[in-house]
Amino acid sequence: MMRRSHQQGFSLIELVVVMGIAAILTMIAVPSYQQSVIKGRRAEARVVINDTAQRLERCYTQFGAYDADDCPIDDADEILSQGGFYTLTVDIPDAATYTLTADPEGAQADDDKCGSLSLTNTGVRDRTGTDDLERCW
Repeated sequence: MMRRSHQQGFSLIELVVVMGIAAILTMIAVPSYQQSVIKGRRAEARVVINDTAQRLERCYTQFGAYDADDCPIDDADEILSQGGFYTLTVDIPDAATYTLTADPEGAQADDDKCGSLSLTNTGVRDRTGTDDLERCW
């Protein structure tokens, strides 16, 4: 009678092949995931910019100037976004204009594609990075 041997476990070659496939998938997935996280955090910059712009517009409607004494937002205010990934700088050079700039901080500082996002009182949006404006905003 012939005995059949029962194989238990994996062979070394099978294990190396599986580890190779896992390494390739990781090399593809991790950078894609990191870019997705950076893109998601950009929404935080848009939120803090738009919220501050709305408050400034309320000041202008109420007092006729962005730099009115009764406005809760002053020139050169620095506002940290909710997650702490952006610092918003408010620049009000005169009563009728402002520029809001959200600079990436901490882990978001690696966002070279869009960099800092800005908005003016006329609604002009901009970025310091090289990516398309619509992708950044």
